[in-house]
Amino acid sequence: MKSTKKEGWEERGARVLLGNYSREPLVFEKGRGSYLFDPSGVAYLDFLGGIAIHVLGHCHPGITHAIQKQAQRMVHVSNLYYNPAVVDLAELLVEKTFADRVFFSNSGTEAIEAAIKLARRYGASSGRYEMISMEGSFHGRTLGAMTLTGQAKVREGFGPLPPGFLYAPFNDFDKIRASRTKNTVAVIVEPVQGEIGVIPAETDFLQKLRRWTREEDILLILDEIQTGLGRTGSLFAYEQYEIIPDILVSSKALGGGLPLGAVLTSERLSKFLPPGTHGSTFGGNPVACAAGAALVRALFAEDFLPERVRSMSSYLWDGLMALKNRYPSLIREIRGKGFMIGCVVSVSAKKIKDLFREERVLVNATGPADDVIRILPPLSISYDETDDFLSVADKIFSSLSVEKS
Repeated sequence: MKSTKKEGWEERGARVLLGNYSREPLVFEKGRGSYLFDPSGVAYLDFLGGIAIHVLGHCHPGITHAIQKQAQRMVHVSNLYYNPAVVDLAELLVEKTFADRVFFSNSGTEAIEAAIKLARRYGASSGRYEMISMEGSFHGRTLGAMTLTGQAKVREGFGPLPPGFLYAPFNDFDKIRASRTKNTVAVIVEPVQGEIGVIPAETDFLQKLRRWTREEDILLILDEIQTGLGRTGSLFAYEQYEIIPDILVSSKALGGGLPLGAVLTSERLSKFLPPGTHGSTFGGNPVACAAGAALVRALFAEDFLPERVRSMSSYLWDGLMALKNRYPSLIREIRGKGFMIGCVVSVSAKKIKDLFREERVLVNATGPADDVIRILPPLSISYDETDDFLSVADKIFSSLSVEKS
């Protein structure tokens, strides 16, 4: 039976979309700043941001203008040619990071695949191909990225999986070193593990790992898909750990809301992917790159990095720590970096997430035990909006405290 326009968007979507997402009973058709709006114009405070996409909020004027301007000029051109938007963003990323060279893809998982290929090409002459990733990590949904992911539940049912992937405990340098074999070519780490419950890497761990991988000619790859573009208080989190990776993978916020991924690397390593070894038809789309360049420029021109992010995230952290002290039986831990925050709770995180939704605030429930509220507000959040969020959180935990007693 065909749907009619009189049906709601939820019913129409449920009829025709693949059921691989557990969607909330919400429909949004507009976003502005820190808010999303449903078809009736009801506003929801967005502390999820498309899962770390909208670091400057919805429809940032500079990004929106860049998209409109580029779309009027040219939407797509083959990578057989140069185009100004792609070159402009690549130059910005080279200027602002350790990298000499950039490869653009459509998404984070595709960028991970490119990093896997680059690492294997690097190790081909010595017969090395294995990569060590962290238990609890998440690197994407394509076959290679999924196998690299250190969560069995993500890989279940998709075998046989490609060989050459090993797993070691996060933040345990000695066990990573012990996992190494004669075939190991690379180690990949997220500076903050997001999907498993917002767990930051320890500084000593990453610095030891960097020294060891350099000594052993093993590539260090950082997956900064979720931590990048100011989320943790610097353009990329590696800066705060005072290390330089061999390869960095970026996506999510990079395209200013449009699909875009990138691999950043050195001149030396870039030579291992010469013409014909890798490509992407739509990778480095001019409109997405124009949006990305506008985003990067705005982060610095509008003083988000590092001053505003650090001061505003400290304000939010102080409020959350006050709630933890007020409700110690409900909030066990506040962890993360900058505006990438996990609130570890003693009751169902999904239940708390639903209570936030009823108060028209959007957060995410994650963690292997349904025990982490993931908070990813825009870097552009105001003091008033932060106070509104904390007020709602206080109301929710107060009601749960009464229930628990």
